[in-house]
Amino acid sequence: MSEFEAELHRHVSALRELIATARLEDNELAVDSLLGELEGLVRLAERNDVDTRELQQVLDTETGAIPIVEEAPEGR
Repeated sequence: MSEFEAELHRHVSALRELIATARLEDNELAVDSLLGELEGLVRLAERNDVDTRELQQVLDTETGAIPIVEEAPEGR
């Protein structure tokens, strides 16, 4: 992995933490802004011939394109 790719992944991880915090605080404006930043990183990666499958999956998860299924409690 190149340094550029490693930095992208670090930035995506930091954004995911910020998104989670903004959601906990019910700050939809911050969530929307951070999701826009995440989308921008995916586009930047694409323009630089970086494999974006993993980044796209993160984006899809964060935007709700991939539903998150909660695990059922044990015994059910």
